[in-house]
Amino acid sequence: MASFDQLHHLLEQSLRDFQAESSDLSDAQEHELSQALHQLTGRLTEILGTTSDLSHSPDFLTASDLPVSPKAPISQPVKSQIHFVTSCEGVVLMANDAMCEVLGMDRVKMGKVSIAEYMPQEEWRILRHHLRAPGAPHESISRVMTILPAGGPSRKVACVVTPMFDQSQKVMSWHWGLILEPTYSSAQPFIQLVQSLESQLFAGQRMEGCLTQICEGLVHTFGFPFVWIATVRKGYGAQLCAHAVTAGLDWEPHGLMWWSDVARQEGLVRACGASEVSLLSRSAAQAGDIAWFPSVFQLHDTLCVPLACQGDLSGVLVVCSSRPHVFDATVTRWLRALGYQMERLMARGRKLEQWRLQSAAIASVNDAVCVTDPHGRLEWVNEAYSALVGLSIPQILGSPLSSFPHAQLQAMSHPNDSSAKNLCCVKTEIMQTGKHGESLVFEQVVTPLVDEEGQVMHFVAILHDVTARKTQELLMKHQAYHDPLTDLPNRIMFEDRLEQALAQARRNGTLLAVFFLDLDNFKAINDHHGHQTGDRVLRVVAKRLVTCVRSTDTVARLCGDEFTLILQGLDHIPDIRQVAQKVLECLTPPLRVGGKDIPIQISIGIAVYPKDSTEPHQLMEIADQAMYRAKNSGGQRWYFATSEWNAE
Repeated sequence: MASFDQLHHLLEQSLRDFQAESSDLSDAQEHELSQALHQLTGRLTEILGTTSDLSHSPDFLTASDLPVSPKAPISQPVKSQIHFVTSCEGVVLMANDAMCEVLGMDRVKMGKVSIAEYMPQEEWRILRHHLRAPGAPHESISRVMTILPAGGPSRKVACVVTPMFDQSQKVMSWHWGLILEPTYSSAQPFIQLVQSLESQLFAGQRMEGCLTQICEGLVHTFGFPFVWIATVRKGYGAQLCAHAVTAGLDWEPHGLMWWSDVARQEGLVRACGASEVSLLSRSAAQAGDIAWFPSVFQLHDTLCVPLACQGDLSGVLVVCSSRPHVFDATVTRWLRALGYQMERLMARGRKLEQWRLQSAAIASVNDAVCVTDPHGRLEWVNEAYSALVGLSIPQILGSPLSSFPHAQLQAMSHPNDSSAKNLCCVKTEIMQTGKHGESLVFEQVVTPLVDEEGQVMHFVAILHDVTARKTQELLMKHQAYHDPLTDLPNRIMFEDRLEQALAQARRNGTLLAVFFLDLDNFKAINDHHGHQTGDRVLRVVAKRLVTCVRSTDTVARLCGDEFTLILQGLDHIPDIRQVAQKVLECLTPPLRVGGKDIPIQISIGIAVYPKDSTEPHQLMEIADQAMYRAKNSGGQRWYFATSEWNAE
């Protein structure tokens, strides 16, 4: 890396070499190259000389833009003495001798050291934000900055940062010009105040507090007796955001009454929506439809600076003077520049307030919310997520989201395209174990967050607890398909199971049996022992039937004392006969109620697929008819619809 002085010397030598060896060139070529070298040398000399001063930029305040106080005129700043060039990331590429001497920088560090190492961290963060913003200025930026020389005390210097472009007009580097010993002016503390407000906003200061500091700065530093700032927002009306008065003006009794009247006037709304600065004399203010200050203050001129903040929010900065002709062209121009900065500040403050409001809202919602990196690793969670998993937030961050939908997102994205144009919200239903070990059901919605180029930077996952709803749905579904007394499948589920079992029997070529069961003495039990005992008998029969068959078989209660069984996957008729005998024996033992034994008698009818029928309803009817034959034969027995199977 070369210093500016070395580069200047190299250009001068190149010019001499060119003049000595240009005999082979045509006159036009010699003239063109000579002119280019002279222009380049002149530009470098201009940078290295003492003629470059701070240029005015509408985006940042400079000393020449500050208002002229009648008591303390502002002197012009001295010329730049320190020059260096950095990359867009702040790495120092070139520097003159003054730069290296003041900062205590070794030349061998150029290309390896960042200017951030010689500035307070917060100042560099804000300045870097402006330099690297998508809408970064294409003109010089003027600021007062703090430098931290190696081994020396910090000092305030005025600074002009100018972008340097390549042929495609893309910013490739930044030229820095610093004033080593800026001439003191009463305005410089105010420059530093305005610059510090953005840091205060990031630190959590409310916008009203920052605007109050501006008003107080205009009053106490420049001697304006009364300064106020108001905003108008749709749905909220006019609000007095900040104000400041000199010690000689009594605000409490007069200011509050004055504002209650001004806030209702249309003139204030028009002033907030104006596009130009307005200067009003005392007589003009009295003749208008709004009083810009309480009459007891006895002030003279008023300057109104409209503030176009953002969206539906507009405002006005009102500066009052106690003497005429204070707001000359210089002061008006500076206050307009201040207005530009206030617009930027208020827009930034409103965004920050919206972000904080959104963050507070997300952090306080009952749903678990988390933010992951593109690979599903947790980077932020709210309190609800922390409570769900039973871990503190520091314990959670950095771990993977177990329910992250990698497969679904991979299926939606193109392998050669990392943008989010094909991605959308992914909704899934997941099971999650709560901190007490309970099983919970969540609806999870994962949404991609993209940058300005459409690249996925993060994912937001929202987990909504639907356990209660799912439990209710399962309960309702269970009630729809189960008998409320015995909790066995009802007729609806039995018929559905029968169709499924028949389809499986067709595929496998196996037998299927339908048992139709009826209690022979159930009416007598109800008549002699009551319906409660009858219900108890039905529940006992249901439990005994379930123990007599396999888990793959179906036991159902159709109605009253009628039960049905589906036996599937059987190969031989004797297998069916064996199950029927087992069921009969299982139900034979009496039920003891109130010290008395109640006998249970049952008749069973059996229909077999495919011999008796291949249709589900016909099988049920045939089994029902077989049950009545068993009952007519004395009951307490089973009976096949195919009579020859009964004799075997």
